[in-house]
Amino acid sequence: MSWAAAAFSILALALAVGYGWYERTRPPARLVAMVATMAGLAALGRIAFAPLPNVKPTTDIVILTGYVLGGPPGFAVGATGALASNVVFGQGPWTPWQMAAWGLCGLLGAALGAATGRRVPRVPLALFCGAMGLLFGAIMDLSTFTTFSGGHTLAQYLAISATSLPFNVAHAVGNVAFCLAFGPALVRALERFRARLNITWIPVEVSRP
Repeated sequence: MSWAAAAFSILALALAVGYGWYERTRPPARLVAMVATMAGLAALGRIAFAPLPNVKPTTDIVILTGYVLGGPPGFAVGATGALASNVVFGQGPWTPWQMAAWGLCGLLGAALGAATGRRVPRVPLALFCGAMGLLFGAIMDLSTFTTFSGGHTLAQYLAISATSLPFNVAHAVGNVAFCLAFGPALVRALERFRARLNITWIPVEVSRP
């Protein structure tokens, strides 16, 4: 089996497991609607900022969704947002890589939220988003290396990484700027939504005459 075939097999399995995990959580209708809304917002954010190479709020939206709503919604927003936005940008062998990379960003955002109780200050949260931009870029460099590199040598991977470095840095810097600008507001909005999803039934004692 070739490198590309093996990689796509792994990606297909990872995406199937991710969506299966989301489905097994049996999300309520309102959460499904919110996931669809955030995936659409992530896709539109990518489309709106297309004139600025690799500067987009998509990654921040995915991370913050996972940060507040958890792993399955974060993954679903990332993977679905990538698939939906590529209706405009074009589907291709890069699509499953983007779906997996943004899905991973949602999962890592969820891990950060779970580890900190969703109490990360604005600047550290923005720096985390910047780091996720670099991680996304590294995954996409690997996709180019796997799909389009003939010999699959270390020199080829380093050449691909060097060529994409300015774009990956732009992605990271854009993530930091977007998170500083709207990150806390989006977190508060998602937390209000999360609070409305949690319903606690309190038993009421009825006194008999």
